[in-house]
Amino acid sequence: MCGIAGVHGWVDEGRLDEMLSCIRHRGPDEGGRHIDEKAGVMLGMRRLSIVDLAGGSQPIYNEDDTVAVVFNGEIYNRDSLRAELESVGHRFTTDSDTEVLVHGWEEWGQSLPERLNGMFAFAVYDETDESVFLARDRLGIKPLYVATVDDGFAFASELRQLLRAGVTREVDPRAVHNFFSVRYTPGSETLLSAVEKVDPGTSLLVTDEGVERRRYWELSPSPVRGSRGDIAGQVRDLLELSVERRLMADVPVGAFLSGGLDSSAIVGLASERYDGDLQTFSVGFQQAEADESEEARFVADHFGTDHHELTVDIDDMSVFSDLVAHYGEPLADAAALPTMLLSEYAAENVKCVLTGEGADELFAGYHRHRLLPKHRQYARHVPSPAFDAVGAVAEHAGPLRRPLRYAASLESDERAILESARRYADERPEMYLSTGHDTASSGLTGKVETATARAGNDTLQRLTAYDISYWLPDDLLYKVDRASMAASLEARVPFLDHELVEYAYNVPTEYKLDGYKRALTDAVDDVVPARILDRDKHGFNVPVSEWFREDHEAIAGWLTETHVETAPYIDSDRVFDLRRAHRHGDADHGMTLWKVLTYVAWYHEFLVEE
Repeated sequence: MCGIAGVHGWVDEGRLDEMLSCIRHRGPDEGGRHIDEKAGVMLGMRRLSIVDLAGGSQPIYNEDDTVAVVFNGEIYNRDSLRAELESVGHRFTTDSDTEVLVHGWEEWGQSLPERLNGMFAFAVYDETDESVFLARDRLGIKPLYVATVDDGFAFASELRQLLRAGVTREVDPRAVHNFFSVRYTPGSETLLSAVEKVDPGTSLLVTDEGVERRRYWELSPSPVRGSRGDIAGQVRDLLELSVERRLMADVPVGAFLSGGLDSSAIVGLASERYDGDLQTFSVGFQQAEADESEEARFVADHFGTDHHELTVDIDDMSVFSDLVAHYGEPLADAAALPTMLLSEYAAENVKCVLTGEGADELFAGYHRHRLLPKHRQYARHVPSPAFDAVGAVAEHAGPLRRPLRYAASLESDERAILESARRYADERPEMYLSTGHDTASSGLTGKVETATARAGNDTLQRLTAYDISYWLPDDLLYKVDRASMAASLEARVPFLDHELVEYAYNVPTEYKLDGYKRALTDAVDDVVPARILDRDKHGFNVPVSEWFREDHEAIAGWLTETHVETAPYIDSDRVFDLRRAHRHGDADHGMTLWKVLTYVAWYHEFLVEE
């Protein structure tokens, strides 16, 4: 680590219109554009204007130009913070929420993030001690990457910018194993050995002395008391407040609508509070079994929204290469493709949308949330050696492999959560990878243990802790943020207001499991139509297995012998065996092939230099 010789920023020339892209670096870089310079410090930003369209250009400075900030996100309690700061003498020159960060740093220092309600990744440069302060929001809604380079410490909101800064392009075999295990890179790791993500709820102070990391927020058990009616009422009050906060904008606001409980609740509450006709957007598939357009249409009609529908089929795989280019890390969540297409579609009408991410994690919306706690209770009476025996049999059980792996995982909460995260996959990564790692040596087992250590003693809260720590920020939120920002669209997540998260996390397990998302359905049963309340969970199921049985150019163009063989740690012979079996209908390897496709395409898009 060298001392600060300057902070130098690059601005992406692509379609991403809002980003934090800065590095500590000696001297200029020919690959980027300089944006603003003062005292040898340079900060770069491409802004998506949502609040204070005319006056919010960044970087923003304090009164004497000794503190500057670049910021990606929204601060929803900016008005109360501004009033507090003005009362002690700070002078504001814009109406932007960004300026709160400048004066907030002067007043509160490293405790600034704890006062913020919002989604954010920001960097503050303070000339007085030549420090850079970085912070990421509590739930990890906004991305923030850091790396050590030859001549400094780099940080950016996109991996591509760190590649421009000259970070080593070495692929981390542990991260590769974890990516193929859970379809995303969990925690602070990335697929590049030299780059890490700043953990949610974490800040960094960078000075000549080094980097000081501080975890300023994490979930902790604090049991909620009261009757079910009291709890439902509090959930409702917190959700209403969160929706109201997230309608703050100087541009039109819409909402993504799937027709499920979560998005329907958001649309219902937003339509009551939005000044104007709320626009809603849904995506469907030509394959009937994956399509929920009718339910979304029903909800839109019920609330009287200005509704828009988009239909996706295999022909839309033609945008796959664009998707890879916008996702700095590969994400083997096939829903990223329709999410990107829907974002582009919505951006033609609005600049900001509300989404329903987070409700399933908070209110036990997945089948695993309801099954694992119950089955773990039964499993406590089974002798421990029986689980290892079942696990050994599972590896040779053909079509029974998945249910037997599930049964074997019930030995402990940690084993059950790990296997759930791996989705009881038919093809273990070791079958077609040569990383030399398993879940223990790759650190995946340790991540499960870390997450569960922060939870209470019951299985559901431990499972929820893993979901919120890894699955939510590293898959779901990353998916939506990259897809929406690629289209110059801001996505806001009402269920992830940290006050609501802290409360819902501690709602008693028996209440959460008494029916489908009972604590949430009770809270919104006078808003959401009964037809939607009575529906069980319907996943956003992209028909990738069918797509891999067709020979679309976007698939065939990447899954060539040359591309697969040159991607590190992949056993190309085994991959093509799986592909042939899938195309002949002998087995369903769709999810494994999607992981390979996204990884191979990412490697050649980002790391193979022309």
